[in-house]
Amino acid sequence: MANGTTKDVTATLEEDYRTRTPRSQELFERARKTMPGGAKGAYFHQPYPLTMARGEGCYLYDVEGQRYVDFANHHTAQVLGHNHPAVIDAIQQQMVKGIALGAPVGIEAELCEEMCRRVASLDRLRFCNSGTEATLHAIRLARGVSGRAKIAKFEGGYHGSHDVVEISSAPSLDKVGSETAPNPVPSAGGMSPHAAEEVIVLPYNDEASVERLVTQHRDGLACIIFDTKAGIVPQRKEFVQFVGEIARKNDLLFILDEIVGFRVGTGGLQEYYGVTPDLTAYGKVVGGGFPVGAFGGRADIMDLLDGTRGSTGFFQSGTFSAHPITMAAGLATLKQLTPDAFAHLNGLGDRLTAGLNELFAGENIAAKAVNTGSVFSIHFTSEDLVNYRSLARTDKEMAHRVFLALLAEGYFLSHGLSMNAISLPTETSHVDGLIEAVGRAIKESQ
Repeated sequence: MANGTTKDVTATLEEDYRTRTPRSQELFERARKTMPGGAKGAYFHQPYPLTMARGEGCYLYDVEGQRYVDFANHHTAQVLGHNHPAVIDAIQQQMVKGIALGAPVGIEAELCEEMCRRVASLDRLRFCNSGTEATLHAIRLARGVSGRAKIAKFEGGYHGSHDVVEISSAPSLDKVGSETAPNPVPSAGGMSPHAAEEVIVLPYNDEASVERLVTQHRDGLACIIFDTKAGIVPQRKEFVQFVGEIARKNDLLFILDEIVGFRVGTGGLQEYYGVTPDLTAYGKVVGGGFPVGAFGGRADIMDLLDGTRGSTGFFQSGTFSAHPITMAAGLATLKQLTPDAFAHLNGLGDRLTAGLNELFAGENIAAKAVNTGSVFSIHFTSEDLVNYRSLARTDKEMAHRVFLALLAEGYFLSHGLSMNAISLPTETSHVDGLIEAVGRAIKESQ
């Protein structure tokens, strides 16, 4: 066990990190001169992020030449790991034909067909460039179809970075108000001053409050958009199904956010939970490592974007939407995601969380590991994880220290230890090695 106060332990771990990664620090300081903060927000952690040189399979190599088993996998997007031969081959073949040709190339239709074949609720699908765009266009369709302006979303649910969905995505606990009727709290500076007025915030895991709030506000609501917090906060199947049912009961469109969770199985989260959304938003694994978003669902809604039928008043496009390289990489990725592949990924996710929770119980550590298939999180808390507020009260400083200690062990996770992911090349030995390393990292971090 490390000696001294937690501040001393953190300082020691950060100093060791600096000693091992001087080149990353040098590159970070260089980037700060022209990039605010030196890196995008999701990459930054104290004292500075690693700079990676390359990836191969389930491994990352930093600019110092140090190797890490990758359990972050680019915010869960790299489901096949790094440089999968099928993806590299598909990209190279498309690059020879053309990178961006300003017209359909055919492969976008192939990827649409594959998605619609896998997911029963998808009659039609459109591609865009990010999950943010996917939820933006899905909500826009819902508002247009319903003629209502407000949406209902869940406290702590994350759907990207347009104003209406960034309400209460990560609110401070001193602003959230009642647990059964949460306040709408803007999560970023510069948002529309009216954005909070357009959102009804719902609590996770509370059927009675959800029903009361939705019923009370249904005349102004266009939709319920639901982030199941896959691999972050456990969701009861009964609750997920209830959300879909309450939307239909109140004549609201049900939008399911599968941007993270689609990697759980062939039919995604909706097959996993047994729900049928009206619209679904996708991203991450669908692009095979390239920027992507997609949204789709019922034909009668999606066909409002069909310009061959004359003007409908709806429109969606974008210079790089359905980019040929992204489509090639995405199709190649989905073809590798067979039932056997999902069984391997999900089996490792279950093995990992079972092993970690056994470790925590045996060592009397106030921590919990949770997973949805191959997406997993480690939270330092003695509370049951039931909603955003219980998640917000977890020990983030301990998570930071364990993250740094795991880097020294050769394991790369998300820097908050939340929303990690397993890739297809990962083996049992990697998972078992991580379990043992977490045990050592916790002792080093106390």
